[in-house]
Amino acid sequence: MMEKPDFGNIRNLIFDLGNVLIDLDPKRTREEFRRLGLKDEADFFGGRASMELMLRFERGQASPEEFRNAVISSMTGNVTPDQVDAAWNAMLLEFPEHRVELLKKLRRSYRIFLLSNSNHIHYIAYTKDFMKRYGFPMNELFDKMWFSQNIGISKPDPGVYRYVLSEGWLHPEETLFIDDTLANVEAARKAGIQGWHLRPGVDVSELF
Repeated sequence: MMEKPDFGNIRNLIFDLGNVLIDLDPKRTREEFRRLGLKDEADFFGGRASMELMLRFERGQASPEEFRNAVISSMTGNVTPDQVDAAWNAMLLEFPEHRVELLKKLRRSYRIFLLSNSNHIHYIAYTKDFMKRYGFPMNELFDKMWFSQNIGISKPDPGVYRYVLSEGWLHPEETLFIDDTLANVEAARKAGIQGWHLRPGVDVSELF
């Protein structure tokens, strides 16, 4: 049985995005890159240089153009920037309606925040898709949204939790952080924030 946190003194809820609110399937991006002619899949998705680039891209320290050019240089054939974006965004699935309704309901009782390790290419894709599907911008679901590419820090760096607590005027003991990556949850707990690890196969709505 899922052990739920004590909501008695919780006033603020911070949600991760990927695999918490928006479903992800990274295999789809791997398959699309392979189809485009990726030279060395193991090196691109696990090599030191490419991992460092992805981390810098996630923190807004590498531009979308730099990322696209790195992908194109890793391909055997002629690949366009639009093809890179389409393949990179293939992992983004849907933001299901029941989670949208959950956030609307929770806002009646809590302050609602988003904290996501993301990047500019993905951000443009999922915010555009959300607006097209629901007819209002995604940021209306939250009191505030924090993205790694905008603040220059990514989870589980301790600095990201200090940043959101300060910027959101949040008391850690009144704040619950929900993430599908255990290391991110553990780092939040070290900052004094209550944390809940969303395990595979569990929908975040089950917490509430």
